[in-house]
Amino acid sequence: MQRVLRQLAQGLGVLWGSVTLVFLIFSQVPDPARAIAGQNERAEAIEAFRAAHGLDLPLGARYLRFLGELSPLGPNDDGTWGLKWPGLGTSYFGGRPVGDTLVEALPATMLLAFAAMGLALTLGIALGLMLAWRGDGPLARGIIGVATLGMSAPSFFVAILVAWGLGVVWHDYTGLPATGGWRVLDPFEGPQVAWKHLILPALTLGIRPLSVVIQLTRNAAADVLEESYVRTARAKGLGGWQLMRRHVFRNAMNPVLTAASGWFASMLAGAVFVEYVFGWNGMGLLMFRALEQGDLPVVMGGVLAVAATFVAVNILVDVMYGWLDPRVRLN
Repeated sequence: MQRVLRQLAQGLGVLWGSVTLVFLIFSQVPDPARAIAGQNERAEAIEAFRAAHGLDLPLGARYLRFLGELSPLGPNDDGTWGLKWPGLGTSYFGGRPVGDTLVEALPATMLLAFAAMGLALTLGIALGLMLAWRGDGPLARGIIGVATLGMSAPSFFVAILVAWGLGVVWHDYTGLPATGGWRVLDPFEGPQVAWKHLILPALTLGIRPLSVVIQLTRNAAADVLEESYVRTARAKGLGGWQLMRRHVFRNAMNPVLTAASGWFASMLAGAVFVEYVFGWNGMGLLMFRALEQGDLPVVMGGVLAVAATFVAVNILVDVMYGWLDPRVRLN
């Protein structure tokens, strides 16, 4: 429990540092009100825009106001002080609450990230264990070569290649569309999750972590297979699947979990090109458009959502370490 509380305290520091850094970077943008309103807008409208979003305040006052909106303690709607729901401000365009915008976009990216990471872990761990068990050979060298190629390929290039190849050229065989959002409107049943639209972006986003997981699992499992307790288990007649499940799998997963946690968090922030190519309306596309328009509240909210997810994943992985490795629980 103390370890989790320490991780939680460190996570709050990460959230504060991330938000503060982005706030200071965007505070150097010259007159966002003028840039958003346009050069021909009246001075009265620009001043009203500044006042509505607190841009007329000094930098320190704007920062304290922003932290006050994020704080779970503060004045409620009825004027009393107490617990409140943290606010993320309103968008510069349309005045819509940032929280509502993120609630619409985050499920799409979470679904894409979970599908991609699930594919990478399931297939990567299975292939890595198989390669460690079989040893070096033509098959192992071929899979490692393909994995190295997949790890080095840029996401935007792979996205275009997959969308063009599987979604256009071979569409008659795959039946998969090149683009499409995560929800479709059924005329009889209403909004439905478009699972068919998920396959190509999840495959594209999962290629690089899949390559990493294969190599990490293979190397870690090969080291575990050389341990004395594994040789003892083999001498007692334990082999094949039982040996890998009881003695190798759990002891080889720590580096894989560490890499998976980092990759999962990076998927939330780095899925911009994949979402853009496949028309997947998620966090990556939302933040790309917000950066393009200079919509600071949406960018801040997106950074906070990604950082919070990163902290939560790290805490979860830390708990899983204790389940996989008894030595972590003892320490």
